[in-house]
Amino acid sequence: MGELQAEYGARVEFTIIPAEETARSFDKIEEYGFVDLKHGLVIFDADGTAVVKLPGHMFGRSEIDAGIQQVLED
Repeated sequence: MGELQAEYGARVEFTIIPAEETARSFDKIEEYGFVDLKHGLVIFDADGTAVVKLPGHMFGRSEIDAGIQQVLED
């Protein structure tokens, strides 16, 4: 995440939610569609709306960049 933070700077805020906190937030897990996998990546717009939801670990740098670009362009 440090590399992404350096690249995007102040335009993007990165927050990693620890597994313990995620486990206590089943309502959010359901909301984001991660019920079976119990985790994933969510990219929010400036208003706090979840725009991109990538379940599990089925994503890499290209998917993260594409999601960020989608949010920045909206």
